[in-house]
Amino acid sequence: MKSACGSALLALILFLSPTFARAHASGAPGSGPDSGPDSVKVWVVLRDKGPARPATGGRAFENLPLYAPYLAALRAQGLAIHAGLKWQNRVSGRIAGGRMEALRKLPFVAGVSLLPRRAKPDWIRPKVPMFWGPEGRGALGKRSAGIDYGAGKYLIDSLKVDRIHAYMDSAGMRPGKGMRVAVIDADFHLGSPIFTAMKGRIRDQWDFVNRKPQAVDDLFLDSHGGECMSLIGGNLPGTLVGAAPEADFLLYRAEFNDSELYVEEDYVAAAIERAVDSGAQVINISLGYRTEYTDGSPDRPYSEFDGRTRPSSIAAVGAARRNVLVSVAMGNLPAPSHITLEPTLTAPADADSILSVGIVDSHRDHCSYSCTGPSADGRVKPEVVSMGAFTGCTVAVAATDSPAPEVYTFAGTSFAAPAIAGVAVLLRQLKPELSAEAVRQALMTTADRHDSPDGLVGYGLADAAAAARKLGVPVGGVLIDTGFSRLFADKKFRLYHSGGIDPIVLTWVPTEPEPGVQLIDLSGRLVPATVRVSGSMILIQPDRPLRSGIYIARVR
Repeated sequence: MKSACGSALLALILFLSPTFARAHASGAPGSGPDSGPDSVKVWVVLRDKGPARPATGGRAFENLPLYAPYLAALRAQGLAIHAGLKWQNRVSGRIAGGRMEALRKLPFVAGVSLLPRRAKPDWIRPKVPMFWGPEGRGALGKRSAGIDYGAGKYLIDSLKVDRIHAYMDSAGMRPGKGMRVAVIDADFHLGSPIFTAMKGRIRDQWDFVNRKPQAVDDLFLDSHGGECMSLIGGNLPGTLVGAAPEADFLLYRAEFNDSELYVEEDYVAAAIERAVDSGAQVINISLGYRTEYTDGSPDRPYSEFDGRTRPSSIAAVGAARRNVLVSVAMGNLPAPSHITLEPTLTAPADADSILSVGIVDSHRDHCSYSCTGPSADGRVKPEVVSMGAFTGCTVAVAATDSPAPEVYTFAGTSFAAPAIAGVAVLLRQLKPELSAEAVRQALMTTADRHDSPDGLVGYGLADAAAAARKLGVPVGGVLIDTGFSRLFADKKFRLYHSGGIDPIVLTWVPTEPEPGVQLIDLSGRLVPATVRVSGSMILIQPDRPLRSGIYIARVR
């Protein structure tokens, strides 16, 4: 799959089926009285929030609403307002080109700028079906921590999310329960059974493109938003289970997929504000903005990607400063012609205090299409990466011809970001007293290249279990998928322990006779440890700190 790292729009471009294009042609943004042949889209920056509220800055000022009489005056001049951003005290909208000067002359207007046009590249999204059938089960479905992740197991294992799930299971916690995560994306076609369990937990939604309260439908169509959120909240065991399947969701459509000709970065910024106001603890954004305008406007220069210039980046920083962890796709290079010597990251991935997410292959090497850093002001970008390549990232796609679940494998940073967002949800659930920045730092400082970050993979592949330990949660260093315990009788299994006092966690089937387990080192000596059974978990707690290395669990 390609991206808009070099093409003005999505971190991964949203490619739709012809069926979708036909069904939604009449609903394209821009249709209506504000889209005449001479209309242009503009940003309008306001000087203050009313005569009694001078622009003094600060959080309290930012949180004040836009001044209603100003908005009425803008409309009176012919501006059709599309989005209002209270944190930035600006609005976007369309107006006849000959009316721009009238806007500039209004005494409360600090500036008016034109948004350039752009066209969507016409690429086809590659996808490979993995699982079919009414039950959606396939050969890759494995049990781990009592969860049959189905096609999601590869990604779950690569980020060591299974170890957090195992710990949560032993502690009586349900992954994502009580947490609120926002997904800002394109369409949300959630007809697939993969999404059935979470539909009752959609706490807020809004379609910023069509300016209506309904962002979700039950269609069986390709859905970039649905695909991304499946890695967080997908919940159909045996087909696909995400990192935080019991979380609450805020779903915001901020991008039109087919023929919209204007950059809709304003919708992303507005969605971020609404997500924070609606109680989001984690936000995922698999959209990005950078280049390839078609009206003669120059591509946005690298110097603008300093985290303080683009409106979506300013909004992302605002969310981070309000204790929300924001995960953003770095973007994918769309074609070799866009590869330059400059870093290629998009906005809002350039924002400060967030997690911009790139992608690596199964060898943990940078995927050549994953956009690069650093930011224009020299900060490490991406912060972390997720496992990807073509076989590395699986997401849900609702079937186009039946209600049976259908799962494809995709590659791209659009899917790396929600994988990390799901991890962030779990970490914030485990340590609710800690700040978003503390969780962000834990993920960065425990990633596999944290001692030598660069502009390709940042601090490296995230390790959910190591980050949890960094935050003080005793997540086990090893998780073994045992299947049925009777298959383990009188067997020995080599385990790796990362050192220290962390427990080793084994899974088993409680309906089987409880197995006896001993821990021995490679010389055959018994390692003093306390074995405790908790539900489907067997926790082997060393009596003293272990050295890192290989150990053997002997099951009797």
